[in-house]
Amino acid sequence: MAQDETKVEENVEAEQAKETKEETAETKKKEKKITKEDKLKEEIARLEKALKDEKDKNLREIAEMQTTKRRLKEAEINNRKYASMSVVEELIGPIDMLVSVVNSPAPSEEIKNYQLGFQMIANQLVSILEKEGLKAIPCEVGCEFNPSHMQALTSEEQEDVTTSKVIKVLQKGYMYKDRVLKPAMVNVAIPKKVVENKEETKDTKNEENKGE
Repeated sequence: MAQDETKVEENVEAEQAKETKEETAETKKKEKKITKEDKLKEEIARLEKALKDEKDKNLREIAEMQTTKRRLKEAEINNRKYASMSVVEELIGPIDMLVSVVNSPAPSEEIKNYQLGFQMIANQLVSILEKEGLKAIPCEVGCEFNPSHMQALTSEEQEDVTTSKVIKVLQKGYMYKDRVLKPAMVNVAIPKKVVENKEETKDTKNEENKGE
């Protein structure tokens, strides 16, 4: 009888051990499954980040290419726009000298006739340059001094001016399209500075106080 009970207990223990073993195996299986899922999630997240980084990199490269392309296009447009600028700049000096010569007093009728001929040539040359984009900077005695288009060679204070004014035009200035080719050379009048003598003012006030 005792042997039967012992055998039963052994069977029960064996059964329990089996169940425990099966539960442990199932738990490990679940843990292994969870670990595998986590690794897959991590891998997916890594791949998504790598894809996003690559996409951002490509977008930056495309933006840089577009910026470079735009700058090159603008440079090409400017090069075409101002292609004649250096030639015009070289010609304007001699033309100004020619205009100055033909406008000077003629000592004789013969010289005056020559001047008229040169005047026509000078006018034709100026007309050609104007078609290329040359234009004179508006500048005359009494006009407002514009430092971006004019260069003051001398300045003098005057009481009757409130802003800087041109009092003499020494040399004409020119624009080439929207750029200053040659600033106008001028003399300007500037408002006279009122300098108060503090010592004299103080003495005057003292005298006035004494008189009171």
